[in-house]
Amino acid sequence: MPTILITGFAPFLGHAVNPTAWLAGRLDGVVIRGARIRGVELPVTFTGAVPALQAAVAASQPDAVVMFGLAYDTDAIRPERLALNLDDATAPDNDGMVRRNSPIDPAGPMGYWSSLPLDAIADDLMAEGVPVKFSRDAGGYICNHLFFGMRHWRPDVPAGFIHVPPFPDGLKPEDQGHRTGMGPEKLEQAARLLLARVATSLAMA
Repeated sequence: MPTILITGFAPFLGHAVNPTAWLAGRLDGVVIRGARIRGVELPVTFTGAVPALQAAVAASQPDAVVMFGLAYDTDAIRPERLALNLDDATAPDNDGMVRRNSPIDPAGPMGYWSSLPLDAIADDLMAEGVPVKFSRDAGGYICNHLFFGMRHWRPDVPAGFIHVPPFPDGLKPEDQGHRTGMGPEKLEQAARLLLARVATSLAMA
């Protein structure tokens, strides 16, 4: 039975709940379209995220890796097409570290494409009424750092990054009323749909 590792992040930057940590815990151990799901929560630190991912990969030996992160500013599932070789964020990580305009690997390539079937994932989500909005790259914070780290380390393993919205009760007071967020039930539905597509792609490989 193939294994798909999914990762979420700990709370960060004042967000008391990170939906991706909830999702990783929620789906850990389930079977979706013939694939066993393993979930792990990662630290929101530049120095700790990739080593924690590498340890999880070593432990579970996955056939694919789907990394999830919180994008507070979206109300849609946001597949990321590119991981850039760049740390460039004004916000500190959970260790208080800020990295600006810094290559992740000075000897590495400019970036990596996602190796997940993103277009098919988006079609499946939209067919079930889940909002989807593609993004060119995963930004300059820990999400992109992790995405690049995984693709750079193990280019042989299908992997990609998906940003998700906050839970509705995680919206700031000034955003309530004109933002929706995404509730746990809808988020789990979206994750199961996209993981089913990943499982199907593994079966066809």
